[in-house]
Amino acid sequence: MWKDFVHIFVLSCKQATFLIEKRLHVPLSRLERLQLSMHLSICKLCREYDKKAVFLDGIMKKTLSEEESHSHFPPDELREFKDKLKDKINKE
Repeated sequence: MWKDFVHIFVLSCKQATFLIEKRLHVPLSRLERLQLSMHLSICKLCREYDKKAVFLDGIMKKTLSEEESHSHFPPDELREFKDKLKDKINKE
């Protein structure tokens, strides 16, 4: 009985790492935030994983935004793309 109750609130490390990754992309529900918070308060390994996941996500986002800022399309290519998109939308 106690074990079942504990597993409602305290996640396994596998579940916690899933929520850590999920949190980087979408907001967690209240229950998920509570469960993750409780797990992180008692699990040193998952706290370290959390720090590393946030760090790596920040690096990846920064790298992607820098790449996007360096990618330039010629104006005629953009115009052609927009025209094709408008044509496709109008056909539907």
